[in-house]
Amino acid sequence: MTHAARIAAKLLLAAVFCLPVPAATIILVRHAERSGAMSADPPLTSAGEERAKVLAHVLKDSGIDRIYVTELRRTQQTAEPVAARLHLKPIVVAAKDTDALLTQLRELSDDQTVLVIGHSNTLPLIVDRLGGGSIPPMPETEYDRLIVLVTSPSGGKAHVVTLRYGTATN
Repeated sequence: MTHAARIAAKLLLAAVFCLPVPAATIILVRHAERSGAMSADPPLTSAGEERAKVLAHVLKDSGIDRIYVTELRRTQQTAEPVAARLHLKPIVVAAKDTDALLTQLRELSDDQTVLVIGHSNTLPLIVDRLGGGSIPPMPETEYDRLIVLVTSPSGGKAHVVTLRYGTATN
């Protein structure tokens, strides 16, 4: 583990343990790198497949109970290594039905941890609507942001920690 990764892990642990408990934890990432093919549903590139494997390694001990993906192949392919490692079947929610996903996330019990693999245009909206406030937009070239949102048991402001994950080359 690199020095920067150790610092990020310590900050994440400090943030989580300073919060009132119980609270649900929602981990959000954008799908990994997709093919540039002119298709409505392009697959991941080899770099995207590698990033998905790294994500599975990063989240292997996170206690994830559920994984949410969209109907698009790139979110499902990003989830495959995590789902296989954790023996979970991802729950598919339509990419255009953010409200349905938000309803499911708001119904989480306080001790649950879930992973949401979404899109650059939906993740900032999800964070904001779950009480995490505004986060910077995700450019089309960004695939390494990992957002940890810890809900407030009282329904107040959620706590958000942003981390980066990736391959050895980035």
